[in-house]
Amino acid sequence: MIGRRLREPLVLLLAAAAPVVLVTGVLLAQAAQRPGGYDPVRQTVSTLAGRGADERWVMTTGLLALGLVHLAVAAGLRAPRAGRWVLGAGALAVVVVALAPQPAHGSSAVHMTAMVLGCAAYTLWPLGLLRAPHLRTGSVVMTAVVTASVVWLCAQAWTGGTWLGVAERTVLLTQTVWPLRVALGTRALGTRARWTVVAATVPLLVFPVGLVAAQAAQPTADPLAMSLSALESLGAVDRWIMTTTVLTAGIAYVVVAAGLRRVPPAGRVLLGAGGACLAVAALFPQPVGGTSWPHMVAGGLAWVGFTTWPLSLVRSATTPPGLRRASSVAVGVMAALLAWFTVELVTGGAAYGLSQRVTVVVMGIWPLVLAVHGATRARTDPVPLDAPATALSAR
Repeated sequence: MIGRRLREPLVLLLAAAAPVVLVTGVLLAQAAQRPGGYDPVRQTVSTLAGRGADERWVMTTGLLALGLVHLAVAAGLRAPRAGRWVLGAGALAVVVVALAPQPAHGSSAVHMTAMVLGCAAYTLWPLGLLRAPHLRTGSVVMTAVVTASVVWLCAQAWTGGTWLGVAERTVLLTQTVWPLRVALGTRALGTRARWTVVAATVPLLVFPVGLVAAQAAQPTADPLAMSLSALESLGAVDRWIMTTTVLTAGIAYVVVAAGLRRVPPAGRVLLGAGGACLAVAALFPQPVGGTSWPHMVAGGLAWVGFTTWPLSLVRSATTPPGLRRASSVAVGVMAALLAWFTVELVTGGAAYGLSQRVTVVVMGIWPLVLAVHGATRARTDPVPLDAPATALSAR
């Protein structure tokens, strides 16, 4: 039996991991398709896991992991039982969707039935939380938002719309938001903690949507080799899409850095500087057939800031031991991914674009983890992590 002190952080971590698992699975599966063989704007995620897809095990594993993660979240949430049961049913439906892929031609009745039931469960499960006063209004609003996105998806499916893939990804990402909010606990969050968590979620939600749209706008976009800078360069088609995406993510990270009260000042400065440099890189795109040094310098500084900011937690004497060890692992993982990306960049490797996309997604995880951690601790302990020792001892 998992104790309460362990269960709540574990459920939080799993709920925060769900959108990351989804985004990473989709990006890797798209990258595995042959050039021109898959259109992320028009085609669905199910196609990536279907029997006609290249390396379909990638998306199958991603969907299976997503279902199992949300199943564990449903089992561990401290929330009304009705909502948890409906969320668990939706998670089981996702597992069935993963294990019953679409055939190369035609449709699988099991897959389609599970997909419809899962979509209904994920849409309606917040209504099972209405008995919780602090979740009542938000649950109604979230149900309305998800319902609107599902209506868009159905309209695209029934009319053969050209935005079917984007509509489906919007639904999937939206459905991962409310489990995270409910996992934050049974008390209403303060304004600062709430908006910090929201801001930390923004890059992980905005990035895949912007990336898919920007790639789809290019006549020939190879996600394995084409960088994000190329998608927002002066020579790119509809470059405003990727520019807006990167700019939004950079501003969001600045907001997160300002709201992370339990991170030492040095860490907040590095994360905020990384976000600011990301925004600068978006505003100074690469020219056609040349190099923008403001773009390159700002991009390099952003990589450094995002990789090193957790070191402030490692070096702080007031950081809990578990968080210190986890921060060390986070720095190691991000440094390894940055090294992979650098090697691909310098050598002109075939996986240059893929290495950059994976690194960007992974670097977005730790700000969200710290935002969630700070929000839960703030409910019971208002003293910042870097507070003076006298303040801590006075407690």
